[in-house]
Order: sequence, then structure tokens, then C-alpha cells
Amino acid sequence: MYSNTAAIAKSDAATYAANIIGITFLVSQFALYTFPAEQVATEFLDISNAIYSSKWYENDKVTQKLVLFVMMKSQQCLYFTGAGLVDINAGAFEAVVRKSFSFGAIVKNLLQI
Repeated sequence: MYSNTAAIAKSDAATYAANIIGITFLVSQFALYTFPAEQVATEFLDISNAIYSSKWYENDKVTQKLVLFVMMKSQQCLYFTGAGLVDINAGAFEAVVRKSFSFGAIVKNLLQI
């Protein structure tokens, strides 16, 4: 007689492997968006610091006003959003990864009961 337990075990292993690959792909894709977005946001702050460190005050009044405007705009907290719902930054990535592992641990414990 043919036993289905070996076929079920192979199917479960394949499903598990496919789920791991899918989750890894999704987390990697989210990381590819969040870390460059975080870098861009910190570069805006660096622009303001670099301008302030220069001798901008030694220029004429028109140039001083333009430089001050650039410093003000670069000090505003700029960030990318996902459809206007969530900020895309390293903190969001950390929260998503942490919550997904917590959810996976809860589901694993519930399935073992």
C-alpha cells in the first residue's frame, strides 16, 4: 500500500520553504525602500549644517537671504510616505520586522496547543 505521509511531509516542507522565501523577499524589498529614504532625510540635515558652517554671512544681502531660505527648507523634517499612511524610514522597518516576528511567535505557540 502507498503511504501519503511522505507526500504530505514533502508538500509541507515545500510550502514552508516557499513561505520563508516569500517573507525574505518582502522584508528585503521593504528594506531597499527604507534605508535609502533614511539616508536622503539625513542628507537634507547635512546640507543645512554645511551651509551654516560656511561663511554665508560674508556675502551680500540678497545672497544671505537666499542662503537662509535654503537652510530653513533643509531643516524641515522631510520623509517619504507609503501612500500617505506610513512614514518610510528605518524606525518603520524596525517596527515591521519586530511585529512580524512577534506575530509569528504567537501563531507558532497557538498552533502547538
